[in-house]
Amino acid sequence: MIFYISIFILIIFLIYTNALTDAPNAISTVVGTKVLKFKDAAFISAIFNLIGIIVMSILNFSVADFIFSMIDMSNKIQGLSIIFSAILSTIVFSNVALLFGIPTSETHSLIAGITGALIACKKIDAISIKEWEQIIIGLVISIIGTYIVTKMINIVSKKYIKNNISDSIKRKLQILSSAGVSFMHGAQDGQKFIGVIIAYQMLIRNEAIVQSVSPENYFWVIVLVSVVMFVGVATGGRKIVETLGNDITELNYDDALVSDFSSILILLISSLNGIPISTSHVKTVSIFGAVDKDKKVNFGKVSDIFKAWIYTFPICILIAYVCMKGLMFIM
Repeated sequence: MIFYISIFILIIFLIYTNALTDAPNAISTVVGTKVLKFKDAAFISAIFNLIGIIVMSILNFSVADFIFSMIDMSNKIQGLSIIFSAILSTIVFSNVALLFGIPTSETHSLIAGITGALIACKKIDAISIKEWEQIIIGLVISIIGTYIVTKMINIVSKKYIKNNISDSIKRKLQILSSAGVSFMHGAQDGQKFIGVIIAYQMLIRNEAIVQSVSPENYFWVIVLVSVVMFVGVATGGRKIVETLGNDITELNYDDALVSDFSSILILLISSLNGIPISTSHVKTVSIFGAVDKDKKVNFGKVSDIFKAWIYTFPICILIAYVCMKGLMFIM
């Protein structure tokens, strides 16, 4: 029983960690351009994260299905141990990165952790090639796709927006666009944690394995994830905001709008197609792609962020592997 409770507490802490390390990306531009103060932006972001989780859970549950399907459900204790190991690796990696103000992807940390745990219990055959293909597609979309889309939106912005709309309107648009990114963060990342909780619940109850789940049967899970995400976004994440909003480059209103709208578009397309994608990746690349060549960019900070993304997979796989081996020895 203590083990079951510990896992549930870890899941809640994971959602809260995501709200501290990933969700703040959505408000980095609106705070970076000083349109909103951090606390005001965080509160608005928290509300729209909550709405995004609920709305996307009703419209399209495919991202939750994706995460749910990665967890081996054939053995109760083993399945719960996989969840425990994957979550622990994600929390450790994300919080260490947070100390340095580096945004991380809980999406990839969690997936790497699940993979590491499966390797530890010799369930390599349970690692789906198809699911990893989806992950690679998501990486390509979040980095290359975001950069291309951002540059295209930047061209359109220069032609129709930059010199034709006043700064006061741009400031108002920024509030709306940051709310939109927050909505899409909730829509993407919220579903991942919903998938984990559903897998946890089914393992606890020894319920039959299903290929997909229906959102109407797990409304309490959707509400729980929404509330925890709301609290996390509203209470922290300042370091991440400072990194993306100030440390990479100096943003103006046009840069911020281009970054926000390209992020919304990429996240929306990915969510509707059930492709797990990182808000951190999308937002960071969109900021980098939104600024013109003549602007000074802190490539040292950009390099640190990209290194963290690369280290995510081997480090989280290793941590989860060691944790899983330890649990197998104890149990």
